Amino acid sequence: MFRLACSILGRSDEAEDMMQDVAERILRKQVRDIGNIDAFLTKSVKNACIDRIRRRRDTTPKIPDVLDERNPDRWNEQQLIHKAMARLPEKQRITLHLKDIEGYSTKEVAEILETDESNVRTILSRSRKALREIIEKEFGYGI
Repeated sequence: MFRLACSILGRSDEAEDMMQDVAERILRKQVRDIGNIDAFLTKSVKNACIDRIRRRRDTTPKIPDVLDERNPDRWNEQQLIHKAMARLPEKQRITLHLKDIEGYSTKEVAEILETDESNVRTILSRSRKALREIIEKEFGYGI
């Protein structure tokens, strides 16, 4: 959930604050009878991030500052991908993050985003194509 928040908000300190807010809200409501807890938590985090972005004056996406500490040799590649992902439209960035980074199934992503699976597949296809183009054109990487 934290990586999703970082991906959406672009800053780990802001993501930490938002995660604490979400946890507080969930504990106060004493939520019961949740069918899919992963989908519920992911949707809660996503909605809280979007609310926080709407309250910001500066809505331009920032480069996420989260790197995989287990593999520092790949930090340059990870930074490149994070920078490119930050340039994607919000819906594409969130969908791509949930599917390719968090590893949710297409069905789970559809539940979280409250859409159907075919729409998720379409968004994923377009976002992967856009990401490839950003990396190739703007960063001169690849073909």
